[in-house]
Amino acid sequence: MLVKLRILVFLLAIAFGVLSLATGLVLYFWPQGPRAGWIEVLGMRKAEWGELHSYVSFLALLVILVHLVVNRKSIGLYFRCLKQL
Repeated sequence: MLVKLRILVFLLAIAFGVLSLATGLVLYFWPQGPRAGWIEVLGMRKAEWGELHSYVSFLALLVILVHLVVNRKSIGLYFRCLKQL
């Protein structure tokens, strides 16, 4: 059960991270100017892309926090091993 949860959380973190990166790149390369807000990419305007980027990034942050909680024993072991070096 715990292994399946770890795999699910890992895959969700990767998926939301990639989506956050993709929406961020769309916003970064969006044209500037007074009429740039009316341009549509994949049926969405700049404000909608900004909202999507915010939501996806927030979900990625939550999943990463869950990932840290689920893997807290492993993380503690890594730090104990680093202290011995």
